[in-house]
Amino acid sequence: MARNIPTDLLRSFVTVVDLGGFTRAAEALGRTQPAISLQIRRLEDLLQTKLIRTSGRQFALTDDGVALGPYARQMLRLNDDILAHFAEAALSGWIRVGVPTDFSHTFLLDAIADFAARHPDVRIELESLLSKDLREALAADRLDICTAIVPDGDVPYLVESTAVTPFWVVRDTFQTDRKAPLPIVRHPDPCEYAARMRNALRVSGRGWRTALVSRDVSGLQTAVRAGLGATALTPATLLPGMRVAREDEGFPPLAPLRIGLFYKHAALSKAGHGLAQHLMEHIRKSGQNGFP
Repeated sequence: MARNIPTDLLRSFVTVVDLGGFTRAAEALGRTQPAISLQIRRLEDLLQTKLIRTSGRQFALTDDGVALGPYARQMLRLNDDILAHFAEAALSGWIRVGVPTDFSHTFLLDAIADFAARHPDVRIELESLLSKDLREALAADRLDICTAIVPDGDVPYLVESTAVTPFWVVRDTFQTDRKAPLPIVRHPDPCEYAARMRNALRVSGRGWRTALVSRDVSGLQTAVRAGLGATALTPATLLPGMRVAREDEGFPPLAPLRIGLFYKHAALSKAGHGLAQHLMEHIRKSGQNGFP
């Protein structure tokens, strides 16, 4: 007989992780601290594994607890999406949203503007930063929700992600000497795009040098169109005056990266959950690999 995982157990688990403790989770969920502890034990019994180890007021996730996180967040997102879809009450409130400068966010802004038009009582504060800074702002509660490039390894607050493959971009008249180090323009480290460029060149045996560093994608686009060097972009950030560089010119393929939706379930309002659902629907409909 199939076993079901109650979403209230998953919500307690994710809230403990998001808020950093059983007491704060209990306050957020309107429960007592012993009740939250009991729900975590029920979840551990159901999964037949230890998820959280406690020492006094401190706690740490086990390897299985870390592995459960993405599954729990996806299930809660689906649960919240269903409720948001069938909710009849008008949404209202304030949502602080972050979008990345290291990825074309035009289509995300279109989705946010469409949501705002549908829900005039919702006020949205928009922040555009590098993906690393967006994730840090979310962790510090300066943002309620953000989309950002997903780095390798365990990433807190990641709800869902989709893959996109960047490619080399150069000026449309760019010519390169394959024997000379390739000039590249990039974001400051740590940067997922820069890491992929350097790794690909290192594996192919081609040298490189950094010609320019810019925090904003527009700076990279300007540098490329001025002929200063090559960079890694996505289809949505390709502008007139640029072209995709070919492998037979000495530009090795770049590894895919992921763009993710991040938020803290316990801290997100009904309006925030509604916007999260709207963003994911927009991303899924936005062409190959989820993007234009």
